[in-house]
Order: sequence, then C-alpha cells, then structure tokens
Amino acid sequence: MLPKFLFQSYPTEKGLFLIPKFTLQVIGFYPEHGKSTRIQAWAIFNMVVLIYGCYAEFAYGLHYLPIDAIRALDALCPVASSIMSAFKISFIWWHRVELERLIKRVGELIAEQNNPRKLACKRSYFTIATRLSASVIFCGFCTSTLYTIRAGIVNYLSYWRGEIIPYETPFKMIFPYPLLSMPLFPFTFTLSHWHGYITVAGCTGADCFFLCFCFYFGTLLKALQYDLQELLDDVDSEGSKNYAECEIEESLKHIVARHNEIIDLLKKFSTLMSGLTLGHFVTSSVIIGTCVVDMLLFSDYGIFVYVVHTMTVFSELFLYCLGGTVVIECSSQIATTIYCTKWYTHNLRVQKMVLLIMIRSQRSLVVKVPFFALSLPTLTSILRFSGSLIALVQSMI
Repeated sequence: MLPKFLFQSYPTEKGLFLIPKFTLQVIGFYPEHGKSTRIQAWAIFNMVVLIYGCYAEFAYGLHYLPIDAIRALDALCPVASSIMSAFKISFIWWHRVELERLIKRVGELIAEQNNPRKLACKRSYFTIATRLSASVIFCGFCTSTLYTIRAGIVNYLSYWRGEIIPYETPFKMIFPYPLLSMPLFPFTFTLSHWHGYITVAGCTGADCFFLCFCFYFGTLLKALQYDLQELLDDVDSEGSKNYAECEIEESLKHIVARHNEIIDLLKKFSTLMSGLTLGHFVTSSVIIGTCVVDMLLFSDYGIFVYVVHTMTVFSELFLYCLGGTVVIECSSQIATTIYCTKWYTHNLRVQKMVLLIMIRSQRSLVVKVPFFALSLPTLTSILRFSGSLIALVQSMI
C-alpha cells in the first residue's frame, strides 16, 4: 500500500512542498519552521555533526591517499556529498527570509487557481513533483543505509571469524582512539550513521525544494494559458461566455500583471538558487566520476553501494534539469496557446495587447545558473564531464 500523498486525490493545499518540508524539518532547517529554542538547538547539533563529519572524512581521505588510494577514494567519495549538504543547509538558513516569502507568495498564487481545469492541472503537477521528490529521498536513504550495512557486515564478519575487529564506521572518518574502541564505539557508529542521514536530508531536501518550485511555476504558467484560451475564445463558439470587449481588456490587464509577477518571482528564485545549483552540478560530476572509479576498483559487495550512490546523484541532477525544462516548456507554450485562439476576431486594442503577450512569451523563461541554463540537454554535458574525470583518475591510479 503506497502512501496517500503519492496519488492525485491527496489535497493540493497539504501537498505544497510536502517532501522538502518534511525532510528539512527533520533536521530543523525548513524556512517556515518554528523558531523555538528546542528546534534551534536541534538544528545546531545536526550542523555540528555534519561539519565534523566533513572534516573527519576529508582528513581520512587525505591521510590515506599516498598510502592506499582505494581506501582514500572510499572516504573522499561521500565527503563531496557531505560538503555540498553543509553548503545547502547553510544557504537555506542564510536566505530563510527570502525563501519564506517566495513560498508564501507562490502558495497564494496557486491557491487562487481553483476552477476544475486548473485544479486538474494542479493535481497532476503536484503529484509528479511529490513522486519524484519521494523517489530521490528514498534513493538517498537507501544509499546512506547501505554504507551502514556494509560497515556492520565488516565488523560482524571479523568478530565471527575470531579476527581483530576493525571497528569500521559507516563513513570512513578520523576519530580519537577511545571512540573507536569499546565501550564508546556504538556511540561513534551511531553518530557516523546519523551524519549520513543529515547529509541525505540536506542534499535531497534542497534538491526537492528546487524541483517543487519549478513545477509550481509551471502550474502557474499553465493556469495563464487556460485563462487566455478561455478569454480569447471566439464569441460565436460553443461554450463561450460572450465577454464584452471592455471586460476582455480588463481581464487581459490582470493576466498581464499576474504574468509579470510570475516572471519576477522566477527571476528572484533563479538568482537566489544560482550559486547553490552551480555548486551542486560541479560536486555531482565529481561524485559520479569517483563512484564509477570506485566501482572499477572494488571487487566485493562495496560495488553495490556505489551503484546506488551513483543512481542517487544522477537522479538529483535529473530533477534539476527536469525542473528547468518544465519552466521553459510551460512559458513558451503560452504564445502557442494564444495563437491557436481566435484572438483576431476582437477589437484592435485587444489584438495589440494579445500580440504583446505573444511576443513576451516567445522569450522562454529560463532558470539560469552561471555558465549554463537548466534543461535536459544540459544533463548530457554533465555526464560527459564526469566521463572525463573518470578517464583522468584512471590514468593516475
């Protein structure tokens, strides 16, 4: 039995930012979350664990790099995700006021689109965003859990064979010696395990946040299409509401104002997320390349861990590119939708207004980041860059 929120029957007002809200609230960093002392203390604790984990993993990898390259890569691969997660969480906290305003305004605009046709579109887009977000969270959870299971198997097999227990933690980190021996080792193991879940919550929470915003902007742009299509219908067509020309002019003014507000909100969102998105794409390329190299070097069940890790990182990249594509397509479809109506049957003033809307809509809205725009074709460029990294690392080992 699948959860109710994965179906279109789930109320849209409850489904707004459902997955990123849940994920970021778990670690205390959702922008609209309460500001109680308990929540702030929990958020600080999680950030301290994450930052120390980043340091410990990175130090471990650098220490073993000249000694054992395979062991070093085993530590350096997940540390890239940990560092990116710390950056994303810090970004969300730093820009929490701006993000809270965006969340509130986008939610208000979406709540206004409530006729049957728009509601069906909302349910469809909300469901897709929720399902994709849930799948990425699930992949991230599985990845972190597999690292823990792998470490547990190594420790148990050594104990079962009567060998010296290596006291492996889920993620290879440098700890003080007392923490890597009994009776404190279970605490260290649990802390390392929780560090992995914080990394997953920070990374995937921010990624799903981005995806949901893109799909909600797509919903608002689709609602504009429906309003324009209904408004500019031929006055003699069946089902037309026979608007007076003056009413059409006033309605067009409101639609233009709404379109401009959506454009402004999207520009603010794009500017706000540009640095974070660029950092994610760079680190994801490095992680994919490192994971593939680790898969080529490992010969035991560790390969499966890196297969799942690679799939998770790739799915995150796919979410970013898909979100950008949705915005591009929904914005460019406005001009096509208007052109297919009988807009030329209206008076000259209405025709001029419609032509201006068409001209504006032909310049597709794009979620821009430095050096490129987010779209599915961009994904192939990222994969090519990862392939270059794989070839480079292989030549060095």
